[in-house]
Amino acid sequence: MPNFVQTQQYESSSESDDTMDQQNVQEKTKIKRNFDWIRDKCFSNDTDAQIAIKREEQWSRYFTNKVQDGVKVHYRCNKVKFRGTQCNAAIYLFYPHNSDEALLFRANNEHNHTDSSKRYFFSEEMKQNIQELFDMRLKPKKIYEVLEEKNFKITRNQVNNYLTQLRKQKFGPSSLSLGELESWCQEKHTIPQSDDESFVVSFHIHYEDDSDDDDEDVVDDGNKFRFFLSSKQLLQITSISTKLHADATYKLNWQGFPILVVGTSDCDRKFHPFGLAVRTDEKEPEFEFIFKSISDGVNRITGPAFTPEVLIADGSGAIRNAFQKFFNKDKMVMVSYASQC
Repeated sequence: MPNFVQTQQYESSSESDDTMDQQNVQEKTKIKRNFDWIRDKCFSNDTDAQIAIKREEQWSRYFTNKVQDGVKVHYRCNKVKFRGTQCNAAIYLFYPHNSDEALLFRANNEHNHTDSSKRYFFSEEMKQNIQELFDMRLKPKKIYEVLEEKNFKITRNQVNNYLTQLRKQKFGPSSLSLGELESWCQEKHTIPQSDDESFVVSFHIHYEDDSDDDDEDVVDDGNKFRFFLSSKQLLQITSISTKLHADATYKLNWQGFPILVVGTSDCDRKFHPFGLAVRTDEKEPEFEFIFKSISDGVNRITGPAFTPEVLIADGSGAIRNAFQKFFNKDKMVMVSYASQC
């Protein structure tokens, strides 16, 4: 007769995992907070209630609970992060269905958040410091280090977020619509008092549904723009120049469009800019517009006409043809750098 040996009962890992999960669930259910709510104030309307809550400067809206006789809007302590262990202190507003009143209830618990979970808020002094450092053109990392040296409590993400808002306030949005660009050009078209302040010498905005008889580029019809920027000082240099450098580069662009740099060079091979132009196309009408803008700008500032003797550019046929057509000159030097006199 065979002998049987009794072994220990097998327990799979999945069974042990299930047991641990059940224990974790039981532990989690114990974490649930209990509140002893005390009626604090009664407001005649919601506006007065919201003003009172904002004055305390420590509550953020948490969640809304609909009950049988009204609506409860709960608020949490905003000295701790939203995703994390909440402070024991809490309030809620009760809006009864049969009245316009708002009843404020407050939990009978003290604040229990620690300094480690404390949220840092922007004071006016901190904002002023960041703005001054931003105007000094310091990088975000350096701004954060300077603020730490001054014992300001702030995170690096908060610095980056505030700098993003600051850039929008100072420079506007990072991208512009065609209508916003047209408004900006109109605003900057007036000649400023300062010789060094830039302004829009000329601009042309063409919308897709416009009929523009002056635009020769009827094949590629659509939303297009051209504008030329300069200053009174640069246009004064232009008026005494006889050489014209023109070249487009994708290394310097605006909104993805290449910037055309125009200027002149002296006998020491130093380049002196006339201004910058941005346009949607790189065809002959665009360059003719730019040359006309330079001539009109010189005429508005100094009076005498701008009549360059030679064009210095690369082998672009559009630049060469526009120069010959507008200035009625055919002398050209083909180079990829500023040539020596």
